[in-house]
Amino acid sequence: MIQTPVATYQKEQTDGLNQRDLIVMCYKGAIKYLQDAKCECEKGDREAFCELLEKAHRVVFYLYTTLEMEQGGEIAEKLANLYAYIISQIYIVNATRRTETIDDIIKLLTTLQDGWEGLDLSAMVAGAAEPRLQTAMLQKIVSVEV
Repeated sequence: MIQTPVATYQKEQTDGLNQRDLIVMCYKGAIKYLQDAKCECEKGDREAFCELLEKAHRVVFYLYTTLEMEQGGEIAEKLANLYAYIISQIYIVNATRRTETIDDIIKLLTTLQDGWEGLDLSAMVAGAAEPRLQTAMLQKIVSVEV
């Protein structure tokens, strides 16, 4: 199968990234789509607004569907609840065009992104023999209040 230049570029951007970096990349993408959607809403371009919201929705939905619920336990469950909440808020924004809600979603995603970026992967790998350490690090990420 022949790949387009865009697909080739996208594949090169993600090859070799660890799971944390891929998750952070998803957060950054969703945040960018939401920021752009807010701008389009303010300009009155309903079509571009809806398209960008859909892109943000797809990113968050991807994060939701790729959670490993059995392996992730309580942390995965909390993330699933956060992602479900974000998805519901995107639907509300689409229906109401309330840009304040976009700001709230962006704050939540930014907090999650900051948490993932702050994880010390070397400590997590070293702490793999100590599951409580790994769990404590991830608990910091999912302690976001909505």
